[in-house]
Amino acid sequence: MTRDDMLRAILRDKMAVLGILIFAVFIFAAIFGSGLAPYDPQEMTRSASGSVAALEPPSLAHPFGTTNLGRDVFSQVLLGARTALTIGFIAAVVGVTIATILGLLAGYFGGWVDNLVTRAVEFSYTIPAEPLAVIILAVLGPSFTTVILAISVLAWRQPTRVVRNQVLTLRNRQFLKAARVSGASHTRILVQHIFPLTLPVSLVFFPVEFGSAIIAESVISFLGFGDPTSTSWGVILRRSFQEGALQSAWWWTFSAGTAITLATAALYFSVRPLEEVVNPRLRSRR
Repeated sequence: MTRDDMLRAILRDKMAVLGILIFAVFIFAAIFGSGLAPYDPQEMTRSASGSVAALEPPSLAHPFGTTNLGRDVFSQVLLGARTALTIGFIAAVVGVTIATILGLLAGYFGGWVDNLVTRAVEFSYTIPAEPLAVIILAVLGPSFTTVILAISVLAWRQPTRVVRNQVLTLRNRQFLKAARVSGASHTRILVQHIFPLTLPVSLVFFPVEFGSAIIAESVISFLGFGDPTSTSWGVILRRSFQEGALQSAWWWTFSAGTAITLATAALYFSVRPLEEVVNPRLRSRR
Protein backbone atom coordinates (compact mmCIF):
# COMPACT_ATOMS: atom_id res chain seq x y z
CA MET A 1 0.00 0.00 0.00
CA THR A 2 1.49 3.35 -1.09
CA ARG A 3 1.22 6.72 0.59
CA ASP A 4 -1.60 7.69 -1.80
CA ASP A 5 -3.45 4.47 -0.98
CA MET A 6 -3.14 5.27 2.72
CA LEU A 7 -4.49 8.77 2.19
CA ARG A 8 -7.44 7.51 0.15
CA ALA A 9 -8.22 4.87 2.78
CA ILE A 10 -8.34 7.55 5.49
CA LEU A 11 -10.49 9.94 3.47
CA ARG A 12 -13.01 7.16 2.72
CA ASP A 13 -13.54 6.55 6.44
CA LYS A 14 -15.62 9.28 8.09
CA MET A 15 -14.62 8.19 11.58
CA ALA A 16 -10.95 8.44 10.63
CA VAL A 17 -11.45 11.98 9.34
CA LEU A 18 -13.35 12.87 12.53
CA GLY A 19 -10.57 11.35 14.62
CA ILE A 20 -7.95 13.43 12.83
CA LEU A 21 -9.98 16.61 13.33
CA ILE A 22 -10.48 15.92 17.03
CA PHE A 23 -6.81 15.18 17.56
CA ALA A 24 -5.90 18.35 15.66
CA VAL A 25 -7.80 20.26 18.36
CA PHE A 26 -5.65 18.60 21.03
CA ILE A 27 -2.49 19.47 19.09
CA PHE A 28 -3.68 23.08 18.91
CA ALA A 29 -4.33 23.06 22.67
CA ALA A 30 -0.91 21.54 23.35
CA ILE A 31 0.87 24.21 21.30
CA PHE A 32 -1.12 27.27 22.32
CA GLY A 33 -2.56 26.10 25.65
CA SER A 34 -0.51 28.45 27.81
CA GLY A 35 -1.87 31.43 25.86
CA LEU A 36 -5.43 30.11 25.71
CA ALA A 37 -5.69 29.25 29.41
CA PRO A 38 -7.76 31.95 31.17
CA TYR A 39 -5.95 31.38 34.49
CA ASP A 40 -2.68 30.08 35.81
CA PRO A 41 -3.40 26.37 36.48
CA GLN A 42 -2.02 26.76 40.02
CA GLU A 43 -3.79 30.06 40.76
CA MET A 44 -6.42 30.13 43.50
CA THR A 45 -9.29 32.01 41.86
CA ARG A 46 -11.90 33.90 43.79
CA SER A 47 -15.64 34.36 43.42
CA ALA A 48 -17.46 37.69 43.14
CA SER A 49 -17.78 37.81 46.94
CA GLY A 50 -14.00 37.59 47.33
CA SER A 51 -13.91 34.07 48.77
CA VAL A 52 -11.92 31.24 47.17
CA ALA A 53 -13.95 29.74 44.30
CA ALA A 54 -13.60 26.19 45.62
CA LEU A 55 -15.45 23.32 43.91
CA GLU A 56 -17.58 25.58 41.77
CA PRO A 57 -19.48 23.78 39.00
CA PRO A 58 -18.95 24.67 35.33
CA SER A 59 -19.84 28.26 34.49
CA LEU A 60 -18.89 31.01 32.06
CA ALA A 61 -16.02 32.03 34.32
CA HIS A 62 -14.87 28.43 34.78
CA PRO A 63 -16.07 26.24 31.84
CA PHE A 64 -14.83 23.02 33.52
CA GLY A 65 -15.43 24.14 37.10
CA THR A 66 -12.82 24.53 39.84
CA THR A 67 -10.89 22.30 42.22
CA ASN A 68 -11.07 22.22 46.02
CA LEU A 69 -8.42 24.96 46.06
CA GLY A 70 -10.27 27.16 43.58
CA ARG A 71 -8.00 26.29 40.64
CA ASP A 72 -9.51 26.45 37.17
CA VAL A 73 -9.89 22.93 35.76
CA PHE A 74 -10.15 24.16 32.16
CA SER A 75 -6.70 25.77 32.40
CA GLN A 76 -5.29 22.59 33.91
CA VAL A 77 -6.74 20.43 31.13
CA LEU A 78 -5.29 22.75 28.47
CA LEU A 79 -1.82 22.59 30.04
CA GLY A 80 -2.22 18.85 30.55
CA ALA A 81 -2.62 18.41 26.79
CA ARG A 82 0.95 19.61 26.27
CA THR A 83 2.32 17.12 28.79
CA ALA A 84 0.30 14.19 27.45
CA LEU A 85 1.02 14.82 23.77
CA THR A 86 4.70 15.61 24.28
CA ILE A 87 5.36 12.46 26.28
CA GLY A 88 3.14 10.40 23.99
CA PHE A 89 4.85 11.65 20.84
CA ILE A 90 8.41 11.12 22.09
CA ALA A 91 7.61 7.69 23.53
CA ALA A 92 5.96 6.64 20.25
CA VAL A 93 8.92 7.88 18.20
CA VAL A 94 11.38 6.01 20.42
CA GLY A 95 9.35 2.80 20.48
CA VAL A 96 8.58 2.70 16.75
CA THR A 97 12.16 3.63 15.81
CA ILE A 98 13.61 0.81 17.93
CA ALA A 99 11.00 -1.59 16.56
CA THR A 100 11.75 -0.65 12.96
CA ILE A 101 15.50 -1.11 13.39
CA LEU A 102 15.16 -4.44 15.19
CA GLY A 103 12.54 -5.70 12.74
CA LEU A 104 14.69 -4.78 9.74
CA LEU A 105 17.78 -6.48 11.15
CA ALA A 106 15.96 -9.62 12.29
CA GLY A 107 14.02 -10.09 9.06
CA TYR A 108 16.90 -9.33 6.71
CA PHE A 109 19.83 -11.15 8.32
CA GLY A 110 17.91 -14.04 9.88
CA GLY A 111 20.00 -16.63 11.71
CA TRP A 112 21.26 -15.74 15.17
CA VAL A 113 20.20 -12.10 14.74
CA ASP A 114 16.60 -13.15 14.12
CA ASN A 115 16.72 -15.65 16.99
CA LEU A 116 18.08 -13.02 19.38
CA VAL A 117 15.45 -10.41 18.46
CA THR A 118 12.63 -12.97 18.48
CA ARG A 119 13.64 -14.29 21.91
CA ALA A 120 13.88 -10.71 23.22
CA VAL A 121 10.37 -9.94 21.95
CA GLU A 122 8.98 -13.14 23.45
CA PHE A 123 10.66 -12.42 26.78
CA SER A 124 9.34 -8.85 26.80
CA TYR A 125 5.77 -10.16 26.58
CA THR A 126 6.26 -11.93 29.92
CA ILE A 127 6.92 -8.57 31.60
CA PRO A 128 3.86 -6.51 32.61
CA ALA A 129 4.35 -2.97 31.32
CA GLU A 130 2.83 -0.91 34.14
CA PRO A 131 4.64 -2.60 37.05
CA LEU A 132 7.94 -2.35 35.17
CA ALA A 133 7.33 1.36 34.55
CA VAL A 134 6.60 1.89 38.25
CA ILE A 135 9.83 0.07 39.22
CA ILE A 136 11.87 2.19 36.81
CA LEU A 137 10.37 5.40 38.15
CA ALA A 138 10.79 4.26 41.77
CA VAL A 139 14.49 3.54 41.16
CA LEU A 140 15.37 6.51 38.92
CA GLY A 141 12.93 9.01 40.39
CA PRO A 142 9.96 10.70 38.71
CA SER A 143 10.88 13.23 36.04
CA PHE A 144 9.90 14.10 32.48
CA THR A 145 12.78 12.01 31.06
CA THR A 146 12.28 8.96 33.24
CA VAL A 147 8.55 8.90 32.51
CA ILE A 148 9.34 8.72 28.78
CA LEU A 149 11.91 6.00 29.44
CA ALA A 150 9.46 3.99 31.53
CA ILE A 151 6.77 4.19 28.86
CA SER A 152 9.13 3.50 25.92
CA VAL A 153 10.93 0.53 27.43
CA LEU A 154 8.40 -2.01 26.09
CA ALA A 155 6.70 0.04 23.36
CA TRP A 156 8.79 -1.64 20.65
CA ARG A 157 7.71 -5.25 21.07
CA GLN A 158 4.53 -5.46 18.98
CA PRO A 159 5.69 -3.40 15.97
CA THR A 160 9.00 -5.28 15.95
CA ARG A 161 7.24 -8.56 15.18
CA VAL A 162 5.15 -7.03 12.41
CA VAL A 163 8.09 -5.24 10.76
CA ARG A 164 10.15 -8.44 10.93
CA ASN A 165 7.39 -10.44 9.25
CA GLN A 166 7.10 -7.78 6.57
CA VAL A 167 10.84 -7.96 5.86
CA LEU A 168 10.70 -11.75 5.66
CA THR A 169 8.24 -11.45 2.79
CA LEU A 170 10.54 -9.02 0.97
CA ARG A 171 14.09 -10.28 1.40
CA ASN A 172 13.89 -12.93 -1.35
CA ARG A 173 12.24 -10.72 -3.94
CA GLN A 174 13.93 -10.50 -7.33
CA PHE A 175 14.78 -6.80 -7.08
CA LEU A 176 16.71 -7.45 -3.87
CA LYS A 177 18.59 -10.34 -5.43
CA ALA A 178 19.47 -8.06 -8.31
CA ALA A 179 20.72 -5.44 -5.87
CA ARG A 180 22.96 -8.00 -4.17
CA VAL A 181 24.35 -9.22 -7.49
CA SER A 182 25.13 -5.62 -8.48
CA GLY A 183 27.28 -5.30 -5.36
CA ALA A 184 24.97 -3.26 -3.13
CA SER A 185 25.93 -3.40 0.55
CA HIS A 186 23.61 -4.66 3.25
CA THR A 187 23.22 -1.12 4.56
CA ARG A 188 22.23 0.22 1.16
CA ILE A 189 19.74 -2.60 0.59
CA LEU A 190 18.17 -2.06 4.01
CA VAL A 191 17.99 1.74 3.77
CA GLN A 192 17.16 2.28 0.11
CA HIS A 193 15.16 -0.81 -0.81
CA ILE A 194 13.57 -2.47 2.23
CA PHE A 195 12.99 0.39 4.67
CA PRO A 196 10.72 2.41 2.31
CA LEU A 197 8.52 -0.68 1.85
CA THR A 198 8.20 -1.26 5.60
CA LEU A 199 7.67 2.41 6.45
CA PRO A 200 3.84 2.21 6.04
CA VAL A 201 3.76 -0.52 8.70
CA SER A 202 5.76 1.64 11.09
CA LEU A 203 3.49 4.61 10.39
CA VAL A 204 0.43 2.51 11.21
CA PHE A 205 1.84 1.63 14.61
CA PHE A 206 2.88 5.19 15.44
CA PRO A 207 -0.64 6.46 16.35
CA VAL A 208 -1.31 3.21 18.22
CA GLU A 209 1.81 3.62 20.35
CA PHE A 210 1.04 7.33 20.71
CA GLY A 211 -2.36 6.57 22.22
CA SER A 212 -0.97 3.82 24.43
CA ALA A 213 1.70 6.21 25.73
CA ILE A 214 -0.94 8.84 26.62
CA ILE A 215 -2.86 6.25 28.62
CA ALA A 216 0.34 4.96 30.26
CA GLU A 217 1.38 8.47 31.30
CA SER A 218 -2.06 9.07 32.81
CA VAL A 219 -1.91 5.80 34.74
CA ILE A 220 1.61 6.51 36.02
CA SER A 221 0.66 10.03 37.10
CA PHE A 222 -2.55 8.80 38.73
CA LEU A 223 -0.50 6.32 40.78
CA GLY A 224 1.76 9.15 41.93
CA PHE A 225 4.88 8.28 39.93
CA GLY A 226 4.61 11.03 37.32
CA ASP A 227 6.63 14.21 37.01
CA PRO A 228 5.60 16.28 40.07
CA THR A 229 6.56 19.55 38.37
CA SER A 230 4.19 19.20 35.39
CA THR A 231 0.44 19.48 34.98
CA SER A 232 -1.02 16.38 33.39
CA TRP A 233 -4.39 14.72 33.00
CA GLY A 234 -3.32 11.86 35.27
CA VAL A 235 -2.33 14.31 38.01
CA ILE A 236 -5.75 15.99 37.73
CA LEU A 237 -7.46 12.62 38.19
CA ARG A 238 -5.19 11.74 41.13
CA ARG A 239 -5.91 14.96 42.98
CA SER A 240 -9.65 14.68 42.46
CA PHE A 241 -9.51 11.10 43.76
CA GLN A 242 -7.43 12.11 46.79
CA GLU A 243 -9.96 14.80 47.71
CA GLY A 244 -12.89 12.40 47.33
CA ALA A 245 -14.40 14.54 44.59
CA LEU A 246 -15.38 11.73 42.22
CA GLN A 247 -19.05 12.23 43.08
CA SER A 248 -19.32 15.59 44.81
CA ALA A 249 -17.38 17.45 42.08
CA TRP A 250 -17.95 15.31 39.00
CA TRP A 251 -16.62 18.01 36.64
CA TRP A 252 -13.14 17.76 38.15
CA THR A 253 -12.78 14.09 37.18
CA PHE A 254 -14.98 14.20 34.10
CA SER A 255 -12.93 16.86 32.30
CA ALA A 256 -9.58 15.07 32.50
CA GLY A 257 -11.11 11.65 31.91
CA THR A 258 -12.94 12.90 28.82
CA ALA A 259 -9.74 14.48 27.48
CA ILE A 260 -7.86 11.17 27.82
CA THR A 261 -10.71 9.24 26.21
CA LEU A 262 -11.17 11.64 23.29
CA ALA A 263 -7.44 11.93 22.53
CA THR A 264 -6.80 8.19 22.50
CA ALA A 265 -10.04 7.36 20.68
CA ALA A 266 -9.23 9.97 18.02
CA LEU A 267 -5.84 8.36 17.43
CA TYR A 268 -7.27 4.86 17.15
CA PHE A 269 -10.06 5.95 14.80
CA SER A 270 -7.57 7.79 12.60
CA VAL A 271 -5.46 4.66 12.11
CA ARG A 272 -8.31 2.18 11.74
CA PRO A 273 -8.47 2.32 7.91
CA LEU A 274 -4.75 1.54 7.75
CA GLU A 275 -5.14 -1.86 9.41
CA GLU A 276 -5.06 -3.29 5.89
CA VAL A 277 -1.37 -2.40 5.76
CA VAL A 278 -0.65 -4.63 8.73
CA ASN A 279 -3.11 -7.36 7.74
CA PRO A 280 -3.38 -7.70 3.93
CA ARG A 281 -6.03 -10.40 4.35
CA LEU A 282 -8.49 -7.64 5.16
CA ARG A 283 -8.11 -6.32 1.60
CA SER A 284 -8.95 -9.72 0.15
CA ARG A 285 -12.30 -9.73 1.98
CA ARG A 286 -13.52 -6.62 0.18
